[in-house]
Amino acid sequence: MRGCRGATASAPGASLARAATQATETELMVPAPEITKLARFRSKPQVTIAWAKKWIGPAGGRLDFLGFAIEVPAGAVDKVTMFTIRLPVDPQGSEYVVAEFGPHNQDFAKPVAIELPFRNTTLEGSTYAPTIVWWNDAWQDMGAQITADGVRVRTLTSHFSTYGAAESNRSGAIIVSGG
Repeated sequence: MRGCRGATASAPGASLARAATQATETELMVPAPEITKLARFRSKPQVTIAWAKKWIGPAGGRLDFLGFAIEVPAGAVDKVTMFTIRLPVDPQGSEYVVAEFGPHNQDFAKPVAIELPFRNTTLEGSTYAPTIVWWNDAWQDMGAQITADGVRVRTLTSHFSTYGAAESNRSGAIIVSGG
C-alpha cells in the first residue's frame, strides 16, 4: 500500500493526537502520526482557520496557506481538482510543522511541489539537514531543499498524505526535533 490509498487516518488535529483510528470491516487500522518527531514552531501559531482549498486545473496553479504551499505544474492533473491543506488546531498538534495535503487517493501525472515552514521553526539553525517526511505507518523521509528565500523547505511528490518537517542526519534517520 502506498501513502494514504486505502488508509483511514483522519486529518491533523484530533487525529494527530490520537493513537489510532477506529477500523471497520472495510477500513484498515492506521496508527496516527507520531508528531513529536517533527519540527516545532518557535512561537506557536494561533490557528483559527485550519483548512484552505483551491480548485486547480490542467494549467497548474498554487495554494498558499499559513506558510504551507502546494505548487501544481501544468499537466499534473487532467481536470479541475480541489487541492487542500489542513492544519491541526488542537493545542498540542498546532505547535508542530505538520499538515495534511489533499486530494487523497490520486497520483499526479507530474510531481507536485509541497512547501512547509522553515523560518522560525526548530529546523532553522540546526546542525542537521531539514527534510520533509510523510506518514505511512512511520515517517518516511522525502528529502527537501530550503527555498531560495530561506522561508520554507520544499520537496516533490506524486501523491498526498500527511507531511511534516523534520531533521535528518543525512543517512535517512529522522532526528527528534525541538526538544
